[in-house]
Amino acid sequence: MINSRMTNMNVLHDGKLAREDNSPEKRLHDGTSIYEVFRVLDGRVIFPEDNIARLEHSTRKHGWDFRVSPGEIAGKLERLIRLDKITEGNIKYVLHDAGQGVEEYVYQIPHDYPAEAEYREGVKVITLEATRDNAEVKYMHPGLRSTTDRLIREHGAREVLLVDGEGYITEGSRSNVFFVREGRLYTAPLPRVLPGTTRKRVLASCAAGGIPVVEQRVALADVTRVQAAFLTGTSLLVLPVRQIDGVTLDVRDPLLRLVMSRYLSLFD
Repeated sequence: MINSRMTNMNVLHDGKLAREDNSPEKRLHDGTSIYEVFRVLDGRVIFPEDNIARLEHSTRKHGWDFRVSPGEIAGKLERLIRLDKITEGNIKYVLHDAGQGVEEYVYQIPHDYPAEAEYREGVKVITLEATRDNAEVKYMHPGLRSTTDRLIREHGAREVLLVDGEGYITEGSRSNVFFVREGRLYTAPLPRVLPGTTRKRVLASCAAGGIPVVEQRVALADVTRVQAAFLTGTSLLVLPVRQIDGVTLDVRDPLLRLVMSRYLSLFD
């Protein structure tokens, strides 16, 4: 369920405190916005170094000559946590350019964390033929987000998987996706997908545990040949998929559950 308990939201704009009645999202629709979402747990940002590294990667790939200081970003996140008294939630960090130079916004956004039942029983996802330009960069895509949000509501789905023009599944609209087939994991490679921070840690965990991973796209037509699938993301963590466009998958698959267990052990 989406958290709507946020009140008196504070926004840090270029390092200065600006009290806002609403999120600055609307003003960010014009121009280019590159962003990260940081997850707060027990009053602390988890794995901030991963998100900051990806932010730097995104700005380089986009071609911005903009220097981001990890220490300054961490300090602003901590400041917002104190101001909004955040114990659990998501903070959005945005670099925005509407033609007059890069501006920085830091603010809290609603979060939608899966329920325990969804981790046990899996979730329904649907597909959409769409791709993101320069997929390695974490851009804000208001048009695509509006479309996928509408489809999620209409179909009662948790996520929308994007299918490229060649008929291959690449990623989710706000997640990465892995498939289990014959004892191996399959996931689309860079640069066709966003280098998700949870994806990165799942890949590292699999490498350390000897779990074979093939970085290769899976065709939508071959979904019936996979045993299981899961989504990864800041809010989702590692979330089993029970159904893709009506195709039922095994949410109790042993390899899927092993990957989930190994990832969750990082929080112990």
